[in-house]
Amino acid sequence: MPAIRVLLVDDHQIIREGLRRMLELEDDIEVVGEAGTVEDALTQAELFSPDIVLMDIKMPERDGIEATRRLKEKQPACNIIMLTLYEEYIAEAIEAGAVGYLLKDVKRDELVRAIRAVQRGRAPLSPLSREFFTEFATLVRGAERSYLSERELAILQLVANGATTREIGDQLFLSEATVKRDVQRIFDKLGVRNRSEAVAEAYKRKLV
Repeated sequence: MPAIRVLLVDDHQIIREGLRRMLELEDDIEVVGEAGTVEDALTQAELFSPDIVLMDIKMPERDGIEATRRLKEKQPACNIIMLTLYEEYIAEAIEAGAVGYLLKDVKRDELVRAIRAVQRGRAPLSPLSREFFTEFATLVRGAERSYLSERELAILQLVANGATTREIGDQLFLSEATVKRDVQRIFDKLGVRNRSEAVAEAYKRKLV
């Protein structure tokens, strides 16, 4: 099976080098190029035809969101995963054509799992899918209580669907410890003590 071809796009060389080192440990992933600007990213994407682009959401001159729009126009089959330190721009990124996002402090195993999952078939129920995150982008914009982050809203929806901690972690490419921490934060924000109360409160506030 051919290796998954990945293009790294970030204006910070140290970030690109760190990502490359993590990915080069995997036999089934090949970093075909790096870019520090949007124009360079578009050029390299056309040259190397990557399967997946890891795109910094904040870039000099033109941001990663605009780069995503332009890249999807030129290469619709290319899958773009946004890299970010924050979550507030995710809705716009997904609408621009990104299939999902990862935080820049992502662990190597989570990064690799995300890349493989996207390449494997882009399952429509995967959180790394445009449909999934578009739903939550709408929730973020229209929810009565907007202090829940997009990831917290995604977790809350999965909790309402009856997903276990492990299942949530698998779908959102998070460790179980991270899921437990985020679930507790959701409880604190909603003023509830357990999952049942959280789901009831979520429906009451029209968060799910």
